Amino acid sequence: MGGDISMLTKYEDAGVVYRDKSGNTVQPLTFFYEQGLNAMRVRLFVDPSKDTDKGVCQDIDYVKALGKRIKDKGFKLMLDFHYSDTWADPSNQWTPDAWKSMTDKELETQIYNYTQKCLQELKAAGATPDFIQTGNEISFGMLWGTKAAVGGKDDTTNRCYTNSPAANWSRFYAFLKKAAEACRYECPQAKVILHSEQAAHANVLLDYFDRMKANSIDYDIIGLSYYPDHHKSLETLESTLNQIENKNYGKDIMIVETGYGYQWGIGDEFDYTYKYPRSAEGQRQFTADLITLLNKHTSVTGLFWWWPEDNGTGVIDGIWNAALYDHETGMPYPAFYELKKFISPDDDTKDVTSQYIVNPSFTNDISGWTNTGGTAQWKQSTWDSMSNWCEFAWTGSAIVDQKVVQTATLPAGSYELTVNCASDKNSTGVFLIAGDKSVEMKGTGAITTSTVAFTLTSETPVELGVKLQSTTATWVNFDNFVLTLQTTGIQTTLVRPTSDNIWYTLDGRRLTEAPSHKGLYIHNGRKVIVK
Repeated sequence: MGGDISMLTKYEDAGVVYRDKSGNTVQPLTFFYEQGLNAMRVRLFVDPSKDTDKGVCQDIDYVKALGKRIKDKGFKLMLDFHYSDTWADPSNQWTPDAWKSMTDKELETQIYNYTQKCLQELKAAGATPDFIQTGNEISFGMLWGTKAAVGGKDDTTNRCYTNSPAANWSRFYAFLKKAAEACRYECPQAKVILHSEQAAHANVLLDYFDRMKANSIDYDIIGLSYYPDHHKSLETLESTLNQIENKNYGKDIMIVETGYGYQWGIGDEFDYTYKYPRSAEGQRQFTADLITLLNKHTSVTGLFWWWPEDNGTGVIDGIWNAALYDHETGMPYPAFYELKKFISPDDDTKDVTSQYIVNPSFTNDISGWTNTGGTAQWKQSTWDSMSNWCEFAWTGSAIVDQKVVQTATLPAGSYELTVNCASDKNSTGVFLIAGDKSVEMKGTGAITTSTVAFTLTSETPVELGVKLQSTTATWVNFDNFVLTLQTTGIQTTLVRPTSDNIWYTLDGRRLTEAPSHKGLYIHNGRKVIVK
């Protein structure tokens, strides 16, 4: 949960003052952190000096510096490759000027080399991304050519519409495969996102992701833009989410861009003012209702507000009408304080599997997991709630001792780890483990679901997986790990903390000092609201 704060450095350099709702001056990243946000998104252009738009300034040096600050503060970092010198969106996917003379084959090599080099530089700068978008709003392809050459209104050169030639799509697939290949090589733990803005057109969106599946495009997360002014009502969004989930792509979903105006609209394709007036309260209510909707979908694992940090005047030409800051007072609009409810609804748990477990469902192999003590292999089949599972290899006799695990560094909190598992009837010695906690999964010959609960009081590396210890099983299959974070049990306190106590944000990031703002924190192993 967070925002695309790609312009934050420019506002800070201009001396723009950020405040909390009480009018106290705050440092933006610290304030975002204390309010429970846990991820930030930053865009990257190839050569933004080619554009005069003040919002187009994020070259690799800019992103390295801002990305390091984001990571140092404890946030997850989402990197948004535009693969262009200017804004990339469904109407603009222009090839960078320095690449304009390259053939398609040369572009394949260039996109790999460029992606790899940027990631290498970010890693060296202490700004390793956790999520990587290989293109921005790329529903209709990417690297179309230069605007001067193929920018006509009716020009379909290199576009990837539902009725476009197969050659256009093949060209696009080749670029995506090279981009993902570079991401996997340089940042193997990062999640790769394919980003579409077609939330209002489910038929187009599903055709797109059907094609991605059919052509073995490597990615982890479906990223969507959702702005009501462009993408219609929340009911439209929910219908689209339901249809995506019904397709069983096996991917998480993130809303990687959203926003709604507090005074003026940001588009004229859909007027939602009948339900959400363009006011601070209307913006807040929209945000609350969006989060309520998203929290009903366990496949939705991320939400990012676009350009929340727009504040003051003079940094850009005009203002962004869907910002979360009052440009006159420097204080957040009420919608800002709704955001953390995506992470911590009052009466729910949050599925955090995609944030901390690599390849939880063994989609194509058992990569991401470490096997010791014997043979483990990937199986592709369908068996009730299991498919593409991991199997401890059958030997005709007891396997005895073995484990398949991975280590996740988890923030403080209360968790449950769940897995589907099957082993031969009456077998013993098969355990679901999470650190020093374990649950024995006794064999029934059928699939059963087991859960182990554990609590962390500080950020801790935790070994997660399945362990065999003196087992009598001759075969063990397991699949579909799910990790959830408990978000209930909140205590309210009016007591101000003293400076010698240790405090954490809700997702476990330790504060350098006692919280200076009202909010939700972890203190002495308990969740508290500081007022």
